[in-house]
Amino acid sequence: MTLTFPTPTEKLNECHCNICRRYGAVWAYYHPKDVRIEGPTTDAYQYGEKNNSFHRCANCGCVTHWTDAKDENPPEMGVNCNMLEKEELRRFERTVDEDGTTPQFPVNKARYEHGS
Repeated sequence: MTLTFPTPTEKLNECHCNICRRYGAVWAYYHPKDVRIEGPTTDAYQYGEKNNSFHRCANCGCVTHWTDAKDENPPEMGVNCNMLEKEELRRFERTVDEDGTTPQFPVNKARYEHGS
């Protein structure tokens, strides 16, 4: 599967809540319309209060992203940047949310080039 998304403009979030810590996820947040997901259907898992669906690749099992499980028009989703190549991942600053209680991180704004 392939996820296509704009280069992160905000710090990545290394969340240490119960589920993200186990997944080893480092999240960048986007509006869902700014992320294109192609390829096989993902497997999804909902944890705790079931607010989010954590999606994983059906072939390799890696967690790729999360989506809002309750809102039909969600304002954000998370992309697991630990799926990037190491050299690319090192380019971005990150913050560590030790207990997973930070209410919300900034959503990356897509930068579109306007041309003729």
